[in-house]
Amino acid sequence: MQPSKKNSLRLLSFYAILLFSVSDPHKTFAQESAGSAGTFLRMGVGTRALSMGGAFVAVANDPSATFWNPAGLYQINNLQFEFMNMRMPFDRTLNFFSAVIPVRYVMTVGISWIGLSVSDIEGRTTNSTQPEYFFSNSQNGFFISFGKNVNSLISLGGSVKLIRNALDNSSGTGLGFDGALLLKPTNQVSIGMMIQDIGTDIRWNDSFTEGVPLTLKFGAAWKMLNYGLLSADIHKTLRDSPEFHFGGEVFIVDSVPIRVGFNSHQISGGVGLVFLLAEHTLKLNYGYSSDRLANDGIHRLSVILSLGTKSRKGFRSRRDEKPVKKVEDLYEKKFEKDRKDTIHVIVKPRVLNVRSGPGTKYRKITQVIKSQEFEAMESKGNWRKIKLKNGKVGWVHEDYVEVIK
Repeated sequence: MQPSKKNSLRLLSFYAILLFSVSDPHKTFAQESAGSAGTFLRMGVGTRALSMGGAFVAVANDPSATFWNPAGLYQINNLQFEFMNMRMPFDRTLNFFSAVIPVRYVMTVGISWIGLSVSDIEGRTTNSTQPEYFFSNSQNGFFISFGKNVNSLISLGGSVKLIRNALDNSSGTGLGFDGALLLKPTNQVSIGMMIQDIGTDIRWNDSFTEGVPLTLKFGAAWKMLNYGLLSADIHKTLRDSPEFHFGGEVFIVDSVPIRVGFNSHQISGGVGLVFLLAEHTLKLNYGYSSDRLANDGIHRLSVILSLGTKSRKGFRSRRDEKPVKKVEDLYEKKFEKDRKDTIHVIVKPRVLNVRSGPGTKYRKITQVIKSQEFEAMESKGNWRKIKLKNGKVGWVHEDYVEVIK
């Protein structure tokens, strides 16, 4: 059954608006894939990532990793939530929500939603210059993602996505898959790869089927200790020219990251504020870029809530739990209590990872910040065990702490 003339005209009207919202107007009709389905799945999410020009495949260390590179989810070791709102000209609105949950002993799981809505679209059934009616469109993608580290070098990830579109009285449903890889040859360097929209089709209720083109992404990032990072990506959607993305993030002062990026078409930027709430963290992010359709500004806002180690009870990895014999444990506690000269250490960098064992191969259990003081315990190689404020213990590298009496 062929789609009706009315529905065909509605589809064409919608895709014209949607394509212009994400593509360079000078190149729209020169590309073979102009009019391809699922464009909203390639717009990008996360204020931080978009402020860095979308160069995020090798970074992917916040809840937006469900979109950029689900293999990076393993870097998230506590419960995190993100919500982003982006309003664009011509009554377009993009929302994103993601919840990331470390599952005990297994992997890190993310559940997310991308929603694009367009209102007041002009509809015509003839060649009239005036619209005969107005209608709305919504496109929604629901993701279930996972990330798991195979070893200290390699992590794997993937997503299953359900697509649900509504165009006036028509609706379409699709199912798709993403596959991802993240390599970390050193603590400062990471390399990410992503295959997006594998075998994804959208089937409309009037028997009209659209294929979503495959997108390949490759990126690299360099972390400048705890003061910022630089990243670069190349994205290639089938039948489109490659797009290059560059981004950077730097902490000029503590808790205030500044970001800038370039994405083959335009410059973007943004700023964040980080608030420490006991063992929890609240991040507010703002981003700005210009809209290529209307040449107006696009403002993005997002909130990321990261719950601390106390709130992750029941979700910890087995590697976070270091078994100790009861007799030895009691002896160690008595020894620490009776010792007169206790050694303390002060954190030197802005943020320092605390791990469950003496080495980077052990899981990060929390983070401590500059100038915090902790009781120092035993040493092993270049690593020192410290006693955290909640009574638990962890390991930090001696290069990043200063020993005091």
